[in-house]
Amino acid sequence: MKLLLVIELDNTLIVGDRATATLNKSLAAIRHEIYLVYVTGRSYASSRQLLAPAQLLPPDYLITGVGSEIYQQGVTLDQNWANYISKDWFRDEVWAVVSNFAALKPQPADEQTPGKISFCLDMTASLEVIQDLHDLLTFAGLRAQVIFSNGRDIDIIPKSSNKGKAVAYLQQLLQVESVATIVCGGSGNDISLFQLSSPGIIVANAQTELLWWYYKTKYPWHYLTHYPNAQGILEGLIYFNVLPFPNTWRSQPISN
Repeated sequence: MKLLLVIELDNTLIVGDRATATLNKSLAAIRHEIYLVYVTGRSYASSRQLLAPAQLLPPDYLITGVGSEIYQQGVTLDQNWANYISKDWFRDEVWAVVSNFAALKPQPADEQTPGKISFCLDMTASLEVIQDLHDLLTFAGLRAQVIFSNGRDIDIIPKSSNKGKAVAYLQQLLQVESVATIVCGGSGNDISLFQLSSPGIIVANAQTELLWWYYKTKYPWHYLTHYPNAQGILEGLIYFNVLPFPNTWRSQPISN
């Protein structure tokens, strides 16, 4: 059985340093043994701009929009997933509810997609706005979820979607068990990935929202690395015996 390896891009992999090149080389050596999935909160257009100069291995799947879109080979929209999450998703009505909150400022147009609307929380506003928004959406009978990350980003997506649910869909599609899946992340909107009953790698530079959740739950199948970004992914894959332990590993300084 192949390993399903899921790697978040923004706060986990995209750096472009020597560690990223080393990770690429290591994964290339076992490429035939894994399904490689990249996941991001960004829209598809934004994620392609991010990936183009990064020279990463081509993925089997690209999950974008906080789990609201899945692209086979990173280019072809999975229409079955799109159809599934669009049920009971009333985008215009959700937008109308959000417009009642002056503290929420729309993100750029290229981050607004059919299955996701995105805002920034005014830095002077209380975090209680998030709960108030959730409550108002629920009161309006709208099946939507509010995802907070990076201390200011708010994404609203269908209740039936998020990064974790998108990966669960791929597990079923590819017939890969939870124990044969490893998720790697560092963003606040990665929490749903780690709610899966699969081994998880949380990089040392993870955002506050994810670290708070990790220390609150402390599931034994999660590993918090000593190293950030691609170095942390390498460390975690060695920890889970996916990659061999290199003789030179401990010569690298620990960053925290």
